[in-house]
Amino acid sequence: MLRMLIITFIITQIIMSCKKDELNNDCKSRYYYYNSEKIILTEIAYQGSISFYDTLSVETINQIIEQYKEIQVLSIPSNSNHAIISIDSKNCNETDKLFATLKNDSRISNCNKFFVSEKGFTLGISDVFVCKLKSSTSPSQMTELINDNQTEIIKSNTSNYHYIIRADKDSNGDALDMANIFFESGFFEYAEPEFIANYGTY
Repeated sequence: MLRMLIITFIITQIIMSCKKDELNNDCKSRYYYYNSEKIILTEIAYQGSISFYDTLSVETINQIIEQYKEIQVLSIPSNSNHAIISIDSKNCNETDKLFATLKNDSRISNCNKFFVSEKGFTLGISDVFVCKLKSSTSPSQMTELINDNQTEIIKSNTSNYHYIIRADKDSNGDALDMANIFFESGFFEYAEPEFIANYGTY
């Protein structure tokens, strides 16, 4: 009888452990294109970035974030419109719910989880992506793509076809999603999110 109880206890613990692992491993696998090659990334629940529509003072950013006990500021790059944060979160679903609440603030453009690459590098994204239009692409094709995905050109250099485009909380996806969609359209030589690494942007 005692042996059966021990076996039952062990089995229960294994099942509970598996369920906990499933809960902690709910983070999605995603990708971006580098030289037309898909680079695989996996979301991280406990680190991320908050992007703002305007460049705000450090004091204002801290005031916004201080409302959320689950968030701690790690870095606010100078002359930047984003903050790097750590998140007290058990899983990605919990982080997504927190981000949904944050996005109710009209000053916040988007919130994004950080990623880990297959090579073990940790990196994040802001709310913008960079792209270079093919010379064969017409302006109307690009305009239609921008409008269809509710994105916005932030900076442009028409002489060399370079653009910086914002993907905010109202777009059809974040900067990583949109960079992929724009590249897969065939209209661009490249389209990549503005990556954040080592608490800086590169």
